[in-house]
Amino acid sequence: MGIFLSFLPWIAYWVMSGRDNHQTAAVAATVIVIFLNVRDIKRRSIKILDLGTLIFFILLTAISFSSEAEWVDHYSACLSDGAMFLISLISLVIGKPFTIQYAREQVDPKFWDTPGFYATNRTISMVWCVSFALNTVLTYLYVRHPYMIDWVIHILILVGAIKFTAWYPDFVKAKAMKQETGTVA
Repeated sequence: MGIFLSFLPWIAYWVMSGRDNHQTAAVAATVIVIFLNVRDIKRRSIKILDLGTLIFFILLTAISFSSEAEWVDHYSACLSDGAMFLISLISLVIGKPFTIQYAREQVDPKFWDTPGFYATNRTISMVWCVSFALNTVLTYLYVRHPYMIDWVIHILILVGAIKFTAWYPDFVKAKAMKQETGTVA
């Protein structure tokens, strides 16, 4: 499953919860992540991002039916951005940058165990981690001071991470080719 499908539960949650429908949004996101990963869950080969997403939305769904639901509704955007930050951070701390699992779907297996492949994915995962951290802070500030922060900034940070993810592997390849041929950049 491509990385876009891994973000689909998050996108559905963000869109649906924006209409003050947090409980339904949490349930829908949980159903989506289970549906998209049922085969991988059965095989016990679920990706780090998908596992973290599943855990987060199961917990969020449970909390949304509790007496804490109002608090969760108020901070849902901050909580979801914080969860994305934690998932990406944990993947880096355990030495398994979450982007590696998606990169392996597009890269020849002969490169999977190379230091360059790992380093490239570590860098891309770090960029995502920083973008999620920034967005966590921004959403918290937005909740506390709605007129101070514009959601456009939030979206631009995510677009920047997407663009970096698309650009950086090509940059690394070009740099390696220049080094191999002795061309100075």
